[in-house]
Amino acid sequence: MLAIFGILLMCTGAAIGLLPMNPVCRFTQSDPCYGAVGRPLYLQLPPEELLFLKTNISGTPTYIFRFLNHKIRQNHSDYPRWEFVADNRTVIISSAEKRDSGRYILYTFDSAGISKGDYYLQLVIEAVVTSMEVTYDCFFSEKRKVYCSSDGENVRYSWTLPHTHQLADGNQTLLLDREAVTCYAQNHVSIGHKTIELRQCSGFMVFVSVWLLELIVLLSLLVGAFYIYTRIYKKQRAAEEM
Repeated sequence: MLAIFGILLMCTGAAIGLLPMNPVCRFTQSDPCYGAVGRPLYLQLPPEELLFLKTNISGTPTYIFRFLNHKIRQNHSDYPRWEFVADNRTVIISSAEKRDSGRYILYTFDSAGISKGDYYLQLVIEAVVTSMEVTYDCFFSEKRKVYCSSDGENVRYSWTLPHTHQLADGNQTLLLDREAVTCYAQNHVSIGHKTIELRQCSGFMVFVSVWLLELIVLLSLLVGAFYIYTRIYKKQRAAEEM
């Protein structure tokens, strides 16, 4: 298939932002909790008298803090960005990082030291969608192959045309006629979109004409070379037969 791989661009500016999400994770929830890299995150704890929070992200159990008799003992050396607020039983991660992702275990006890249950929370920190790009190549005169890309983690792509419903979901490429199209890139914590105008590939006919001209010249050279070769060959045969 012939293609012109000169990329044509006519885009509006990309719009990227965080999703309207609840920044509070609860240890009573069963679904994973998602946070954005560089953004604050709040972990809501149950109202028990004694709390003991641990994790084994690195394979070795590590304690983060212990709350007893309204006093907090915290592992600040490994978790300097984590702050425990006793008044509302909340842990604040001031700026989430990828290394915060993992499974956390919260042990709870009453004032008599009797276990009130263990809670588990799966925390997932994702990089937000950034650097969106939408480009296209010309395939013949009326077809465009559109590409969408972005930075970020676990990114899902979708497309929309003006005044129409959503197109094929999950694809990073699309084959379209001349029209405007918008690409959406989204993960659990952010979303971005960018629109591109699919203009006529004006250089296509020039490309085809040049290609045909080159083909004609090449064929003419081959025919000419074959003709000259046959004449020389016939002369040599005639000389040998004399």
